[in-house]
Amino acid sequence: MGLSGWARYPVARLRARRPAPERPWIVPAAIGHLRRRIRPSWSILELGSGRSTSWYARRAGSVLSFEDIEFWAHQTEGRLAELGIENAELRRQPVEGLPERIAALPDAAFDLVVIDFLEAPGVSRVDCVGPARGKLRPGGLLLLDDSDRPGYARAYELLEGWRERRFTGVKDEWPQVCETAIFRKPAASVGAHPIERAPLPGPFP
Repeated sequence: MGLSGWARYPVARLRARRPAPERPWIVPAAIGHLRRRIRPSWSILELGSGRSTSWYARRAGSVLSFEDIEFWAHQTEGRLAELGIENAELRRQPVEGLPERIAALPDAAFDLVVIDFLEAPGVSRVDCVGPARGKLRPGGLLLLDDSDRPGYARAYELLEGWRERRFTGVKDEWPQVCETAIFRKPAASVGAHPIERAPLPGPFP
């Protein structure tokens, strides 16, 4: 743990003793970054549901969330119903088929893609970065949680040329330093024809 990690450790210990707030389980500074940018018109693709799903749905126009773990799917559906949230759609999807499911979605349909699911032996979060790239509109954001993991280095190659911000800190109830990276897709070139966002069909494939 580096010096900055030790500086945050006392705060992490305090957080670990409190009930977790209803917000994404990512580095807190990344949450603040998203809170300032998400707009009511945004469409969000979330790979991995949970308490984050309602947080995104309260701020965006629509959320499509894929989940492999039945516990989290059940918990998320219950919480969305309890809050009366109707702009979030949760789909159960085995992780092994997630990259193909993403590839089948319409291009340029989302303003934010969140990659934060529990991996399977044959499929990692990085395997979803490639197909997710084309689903973002120009200027859209792609979030990769735990981006400091050594096995995630390939994500930076796949997103070469994208602007990035890395947020380091401690997650709620997890007193260990982590990293969350947010990438911005390059905007359309100056003088190029504008790229129209593909409409979101219903239901999704």
